[in-house]
Amino acid sequence: MSTVDGPLLADPHARADDGAVVDAPRAVGPKALLRACAKTFHARATAIARLSIDTSNDLFEMDPLVSRDEIYAFKSRRKEWIAEFDKVLRELLDRRLAGERRKRRRPDAEQSPDALRVLSDSDANKQTALGEAVKRLAAAAPRELEALDHRVSVLFDEPASLAADNPFAPPYLLDAIGKTCRAVYPAAHVWRPLMQRVVSDFIPSFNQICLQLNRFLAENGVMPEIGAVLRARSSLRPADDEQLMPLFSRLINEVHPSLQAWRTLNTNAANAASYRLAPLKVNPYLGAATKLPMQAPKPRVEPGGFPRIERTASTPELSPLLETLDCWQRTDPMAAHLRDNAPEGGAADAACVNRIPWIHAALADQIADPRVRHTIDVVGFLFDYVLQDESIPPNFRALFDKLQVPVLKAALIDPEFFADKTHPARRLMNELASASVGAADDEAYGGPLGRCAKAVVDTIGHEFVLDTQLFDGACHNLKAFGESRRKQATIALQPHIDAALAREAQQADRSQVRTFVRDRLSALDIPVDVRAFASTVWADYLTRTRQTLGSASDAYAAAVQVLDDMLWSIAAKERTGQKARLSRMVPSLVRDLRAGAADVGISGERMKRFLDALYALHIAAIKPPGAAVGEDADAGPRAAPSTPPQRDETIENPDDVVADLAPGTWFAFDKDGAKRQAQLCWISPARATYLFATRSAEVFAFTPEELAWDLSAGHIAVVLEPVPLFDRAVSVTLDSLADQKTKGGGEAAGPAAPERTASRTGSAVTPG
Repeated sequence: MSTVDGPLLADPHARADDGAVVDAPRAVGPKALLRACAKTFHARATAIARLSIDTSNDLFEMDPLVSRDEIYAFKSRRKEWIAEFDKVLRELLDRRLAGERRKRRRPDAEQSPDALRVLSDSDANKQTALGEAVKRLAAAAPRELEALDHRVSVLFDEPASLAADNPFAPPYLLDAIGKTCRAVYPAAHVWRPLMQRVVSDFIPSFNQICLQLNRFLAENGVMPEIGAVLRARSSLRPADDEQLMPLFSRLINEVHPSLQAWRTLNTNAANAASYRLAPLKVNPYLGAATKLPMQAPKPRVEPGGFPRIERTASTPELSPLLETLDCWQRTDPMAAHLRDNAPEGGAADAACVNRIPWIHAALADQIADPRVRHTIDVVGFLFDYVLQDESIPPNFRALFDKLQVPVLKAALIDPEFFADKTHPARRLMNELASASVGAADDEAYGGPLGRCAKAVVDTIGHEFVLDTQLFDGACHNLKAFGESRRKQATIALQPHIDAALAREAQQADRSQVRTFVRDRLSALDIPVDVRAFASTVWADYLTRTRQTLGSASDAYAAAVQVLDDMLWSIAAKERTGQKARLSRMVPSLVRDLRAGAADVGISGERMKRFLDALYALHIAAIKPPGAAVGEDADAGPRAAPSTPPQRDETIENPDDVVADLAPGTWFAFDKDGAKRQAQLCWISPARATYLFATRSAEVFAFTPEELAWDLSAGHIAVVLEPVPLFDRAVSVTLDSLADQKTKGGGEAAGPAAPERTASRTGSAVTPG
């Protein structure tokens, strides 16, 4: 297991403790990365805790159980509380980084057997309020925290089966807050409300802290794709794929009985269950089942005939079924039927027909084992997704059409198909889907790939009997083709990479500041005026200060603090202590903002418009919900300043989307009225340049601001995030089954999404 030797911070009074250190070191190795994360987490947590305790003057205003002397003692010991919190959190992080896992529960004298007592009504209410605050903190950043858990487990080299012990998660924070509160204020009627207050003050910022750590680790190559994987992953999917098929079986059994009529090819039930049946009048497999070759033992390969299944190589129950599938793998009754009898509504596209439900219905009498039935059902569900996936061009969907029966056989033959993430049949599906994205835009790439993929699929169709290792050779051929193309893209990208690195080297201070400001603005719902001012005017001032005085200077730390104060000032203020701090802060904040802006040449009307907007936000922050923003109780009505209209965002904040993109994501670009697909191939170290490449190695370069603007304006759209096809199909199927279970009257197995997307903003693929 990886451990980190030495103390967290060499100097306990270093600038990092006030949250002003902003340079993320380019750490190398798990130990250095964990240390860098701990330093950032400690700095941010200490700054939030200090702000919370500084605004706690009103904490005991209405509490009759706390005397004046106790309130005076509380206020006089607040600096001691901050010092103790700093020390306790540092010790907790150091122990975990040294390899010591957290104990399940911290000691609590009040709940020990020797100190059992009945809580008073007041104490019980305070304990309940504290419990609710703890729950809200744990739920403040579910997606970011899950990604951080995965990354930290990798850095500690701990197996996935072991519960993640993430030192940057709420339990460690709660341990530090709780231990500090008890140590400095032993009286329960003091430490309980204080702990609730501090925990509550962490809730608005905790998601941003996790996001900052995730971005730092992603930039350093620690599972950069995990965010995309978790976005596409069903909440029902088990951590271990060994449990995947049992979960599918349970969901299928729990689906409302009428919906299982999909097995009889009832169109309504099939569509509800996820199958989109072709509008056929007859089942072509039903007639073909009566014309199969005799099942008598014969040589494995007959002259001019089909390979036979050796009965000793599979279970007696499966042998007849596998022999039938082996025949249909080579001579498909559905393909012949579609050629000879076009269904109602026009000619059928064979590539869009899910054959599995028709096969299941034709062979239902031969299947007694429910596990076999469930396996066939699940493979059918997966192909229902695959054959609708819009990221796969139509001609490549036709190749997946030919893989339906071989993959079904592989799932029936090998119980590890669903349990093993590296199963060769699963890898072939993923490799083929990945290679096909963007192939429709470029004949020079799509033509050769199509011929290579067709040869691979034809080989599977003609030669696959029982040995699933045949899929390994197919994967190797596809990978070899992809490697040659990747080399071409690398050659085309290299000049652009060199130019971007040179720009960042020449403008190192500006690059660091831009990264810092983007992290400070991340996950915040703030008006466009404030975002624009922070990312342009104040970023210029920070850059100038850094260049002239250095990032360790007091002036730079003060400029960082002004930015943090401005962002804090526009958030809603519900408590007397917060409002009082805001009132005291505003005059100096405005003065500092004016001075910083003037230093970079911004003044006059432009600065007045920004300060007018900031004034309105401050009034809104201290007024109760529903109060008019432009109205002041003392000064009377005041016209709200005119501000640029907010962008109509149909997706999440585009700046955050861009900051969290993982290499490998595919985009659709609108170039001169024509759609071109290109893959994100490289992001510069300071995230100042994003490079995309098409299949023909045409390169597009964007700054993050350009990319965010084009995303919000609809000029580009995410097509596909780097998530394997098989995993996307599994998640959609799990959610669809859970949704149908809910509609059927059963209790849902968990939160279900009837419609999932392959990416943040890509086309939805709805199973039924």
